[in-house]
Amino acid sequence: MSQEDQEKSMDKKEIAEEEREKMLNAENTKHTVASTAPDAESEDQKPKKKIPIGGIKMPGFCRTKSKELCKEDEGKPTETGESDVAEKTAKESDQNVSSEKTNTQIKDTKEKEGRKGILGAIKLPLVSVFPKKKNKVISEVELGTTGAAGLASVETLDDAVMEKNPIGNEDGMETIRLDGDAPDVIEPPKQHFLVSCISIARRNLFVLVATLCILASVVIIICIACIGPRKSISQLVRDGSLFEAVTSCGPVEGVSEDGAFAFRGIPYAVPPLENRRWQPAEPLRKLEYCWANTYQAHNSSEVCWQRETSGRVIGNEDCLYLDVFTPEVRYNSPLPVVVMIGAETLSGGSPGVMQPSAKLARVRDMVFVRPNFRLGIFGFLAAEPLSRATHPLTSGNYGLSDIIAVLQWVHLNIENFGGNKSSVTLWGHRAGGTLVTTLVGIRRARDLFQKVWISSGSAIFPGRELEVSEKLSELFLNSTRCNDAACLRSKSAEEIMDSVPEIWHLGNVGLPETREATRDRRHEWLVLDRAILQEPVGQIWAGDEFSVKIVMGTTAHAGAPLKYLTSNTTLNSTQVEKIVRESLLGTTGLADEALRRYNATLKGLLSMISDIRVVCPLLTVARMKTNIPFYVATQPRGQFADPDSDAAAILGSYAARTPAEKRHVSEMQQLFNRYVWHGEVAQADPNGVKRVLIVEQDTLPDRDYPNCDFWIGKDIVPSYGRVD
Repeated sequence: MSQEDQEKSMDKKEIAEEEREKMLNAENTKHTVASTAPDAESEDQKPKKKIPIGGIKMPGFCRTKSKELCKEDEGKPTETGESDVAEKTAKESDQNVSSEKTNTQIKDTKEKEGRKGILGAIKLPLVSVFPKKKNKVISEVELGTTGAAGLASVETLDDAVMEKNPIGNEDGMETIRLDGDAPDVIEPPKQHFLVSCISIARRNLFVLVATLCILASVVIIICIACIGPRKSISQLVRDGSLFEAVTSCGPVEGVSEDGAFAFRGIPYAVPPLENRRWQPAEPLRKLEYCWANTYQAHNSSEVCWQRETSGRVIGNEDCLYLDVFTPEVRYNSPLPVVVMIGAETLSGGSPGVMQPSAKLARVRDMVFVRPNFRLGIFGFLAAEPLSRATHPLTSGNYGLSDIIAVLQWVHLNIENFGGNKSSVTLWGHRAGGTLVTTLVGIRRARDLFQKVWISSGSAIFPGRELEVSEKLSELFLNSTRCNDAACLRSKSAEEIMDSVPEIWHLGNVGLPETREATRDRRHEWLVLDRAILQEPVGQIWAGDEFSVKIVMGTTAHAGAPLKYLTSNTTLNSTQVEKIVRESLLGTTGLADEALRRYNATLKGLLSMISDIRVVCPLLTVARMKTNIPFYVATQPRGQFADPDSDAAAILGSYAARTPAEKRHVSEMQQLFNRYVWHGEVAQADPNGVKRVLIVEQDTLPDRDYPNCDFWIGKDIVPSYGRVD
């Protein structure tokens, strides 16, 4: 084609375009005027048609401005009429107005959502999860700038009603109105649940952080409460004057006294009643023997059956209880513990002077434990019917099993009372000292205590075999008229106590008698039962070094008979000389030497008796080891250094009147306190040369105690030492 023809063709196109533009403007003006008139036909009356699938025409290869004919338009005239152009222009105008209105409403909706709190905002993702009702459909499909279209769900098309007149855009895609009554507000596009949560969290960051902090604090508190130290439960809980602690068998309630705490009458073993009479102590390990509520440990329990030195019989079979006195609970720095075993004889007189108090615990900063334990016939009977009914075949030493059960209880529970189970001092006084001496080196008591303090105990230990002791018990069986264990256990406690031979209660008091050399009349409560005591105590002490530290001691007049200790007793020299010559010392030719060494006075006589029966026999035991300090308290309390003066000084019950007595009390307390706290006696000779400590107003080390070597050389000591 020539250039001239091309220019003519372009001119024709430009003229056609100008004419088409004029026609559109005229038609638009006509349409604007017509739109102001009321619509004669209501939209409710308009016929509604359902949108068939594919009702939205998607742009493809056919475009409005293209001169290429679409397949659907084939056979149709290519020219656009004035009515079509006008109708199209009107639809475009309506679309612009509707778009502006929709944008304004979406903006208002977003502003409202921004003002919602976190609880209200969280509802948005939840609403998007649930499907909407089918009759609610999208009124219009909003087109983006890129020409992408949002399609209506097929489910909503069934009930939807569309408008007949479509609106076309520049890309050739028609927008179809689904419902003439559709709401003006267009819902925002649905978001994923996680995306919505993140969006909400960003808008409410402060609230979210505060909530997370509170939740973290709650979790930390719960974790601390669950996995924290269980000991905090066991601390004393104040409730007026009552205080509570925890044991392995349940909580116990004590009382506040003198700035400290006292728990009296705590059970430590199953009551030895009925079939459990003459059975070893059974610790409280089963729930059936424990208590559900708080046990009120306010008052002291009754002592075990016993016969006092005065002849009075008291006690109860249900007696296996203990008292605990503590200044406070210290889990970070527990206090040393002192377990006190006190009895005047193995038949009775327990606890005697060994009675601590809450004030003593506070002043000494120690925890004191004082138990009851079986004595006499209920604590040490070895009889063939009892051995025959037991497996393995054995009997006797039930009182020793009680003390072992006490030590086990202390090891298990004393930390809940502020005590240190790794610093336990076992203190035995008089017959209690005899029992403690027996327990040293016993396998069953190993690791239950670390230190031992023995005061005025016996140096004569059981050496009889079980069969010999069973033979000697026939006198008691004949009195009860029983031949089996069931018969013995059916007897009342009073009947049992009345059936004990009188000779079993007689102790070795005074100077040795002539008949003691010819016939053994002494009754030994302890026995080699092959269960607790498997070998003589002397052999145990003569063996290897002990794993525990030991201090032994007594008073200068520990063996004095009770009748001579009263204030109104007087003896002149003639009377004293007569007593000495009529004793075994006179028949063996030792009376003159004894009177020369000891003055013929009452004090000299009591010193002689004490040296033979208590002081020198105990010294022979202490000499069996090179590292056992041995003390003798020589300061008189009144006229004499009686058997309980050293224990009374330690416990503070020594009524010191003179400056010398006060200094003596202070010295004894310093010795004991230092040993309990640090396990050492500062005045003792580390080489063992000066092992004897003479405690008067001060402590003076000495190589030996006067006259002991004389009695040992004459075979009086330890042969005639006190038995229990």
